[in-house]
Amino acid sequence: MDVCIFYFSGTGNTKWVADKFVEKFSYKGMDSAAHSIELLDKAQIKNLAAEARVLMFAYPIYGSYMPEPMKKFIDEFPPLHLHNEIAVICTQMMFSGDGAWFYHSVFEEKGYKLKWTYHFIMPSNVSVKVFPLPYTADQLKIKKVLAKCEHHIAKAVDNINMNIPSITGNSLFSYALGLLQRPFYKKYIKRPFKSPLKADPAECIKCMRCIQICPESNIRLIDGEIVFGTECTLCLRCYNFCPKTAILAYGVKHNKKKPTYRGPEGFDPSLIAKRKDLMDFIE
Repeated sequence: MDVCIFYFSGTGNTKWVADKFVEKFSYKGMDSAAHSIELLDKAQIKNLAAEARVLMFAYPIYGSYMPEPMKKFIDEFPPLHLHNEIAVICTQMMFSGDGAWFYHSVFEEKGYKLKWTYHFIMPSNVSVKVFPLPYTADQLKIKKVLAKCEHHIAKAVDNINMNIPSITGNSLFSYALGLLQRPFYKKYIKRPFKSPLKADPAECIKCMRCIQICPESNIRLIDGEIVFGTECTLCLRCYNFCPKTAILAYGVKHNKKKPTYRGPEGFDPSLIAKRKDLMDFIE
């Protein structure tokens, strides 16, 4: 295989980018595949790493940091044993500074060297009312953003196909931008003592969809109530895909007049999340 893409996607943006890379690699005659890290076991990861010439790691950026599932995945990734080349791609709302570069030392410790880093602007998935950031659920507007992103993906594919290194995010300015965001995110948001999300008992219908799609297995049904633990990575899957918009963020209800962001058209989070035996999450 020419390229293997390992991705984590909270609400669909990074999956769309990974799939688009696969599509455009195929136009170049390159054999590639994209895999949700939530669906892979250690043996599969080892085999995929051994088969591919280029390994790509794709994730959404949170406060110039990476989602906890991707951090754990990279930390536990096997050391270099062949001649793999590495690419990191980040999806972001506006900017992340060094979001695709800042973890380069971890790859280097494993024997890898980053050859490509890319940052792609995608639609915002931050639908929570408490954060007044602009977002849209209008698929026509979303498609306009995706069209611009696809143009940049095509250029990245050309670089990788022709083996031309391309590193972004390693400048002093990029590092400074990342440094402005990362400490705040890691201290106050990344691993809160208590999850800022909870189910509104007046709205929740106990469908357990949030339990099924949570990448951190952080949600349980305890004594008939949906309960969030402390392992939330704030991917917003549960919040954005709750059929009744019954998740509160920091105690604030969503404005139901405006639909939540549910990713590029056709995205279904249950297809990239590990299937759970829901009985294991009922107490």
